[in-house]
Amino acid sequence: MSRTNLDGKPIKLVLEWLLNRDLKDADLASALGLAGATYSRHKDDDDYPNFAELEQLGDAFGLSGRMLQIAFGWRKLDELVLLDGDGMRQWIEQGGGNHKERSGRPLSLSSGAARDGV
Repeated sequence: MSRTNLDGKPIKLVLEWLLNRDLKDADLASALGLAGATYSRHKDDDDYPNFAELEQLGDAFGLSGRMLQIAFGWRKLDELVLLDGDGMRQWIEQGGGNHKERSGRPLSLSSGAARDGV
């Protein structure tokens, strides 16, 4: 099972939402410099997308790699303050304003989840 963002969405769905268009596996494979068959086998790995792949996907699609890394739990939520205006807009669009703690309360930078980097 691949990694998901804090809302449980896979990377393909997050990218489609942010880009407002459908993506094929071939689009993601190309962005990562992988053959289609290699990507197809890799996309369900527990560590997909990893830290470096999120940076690559961000670069390929004109999105903030740092924002994607935060959304997918590779960086701590505290790093939201390092996002520029576009990165923060992307964070909010991909669900950043709607994240909830496991208890159901809204997630805040002062929550334990933020300190632990969820």
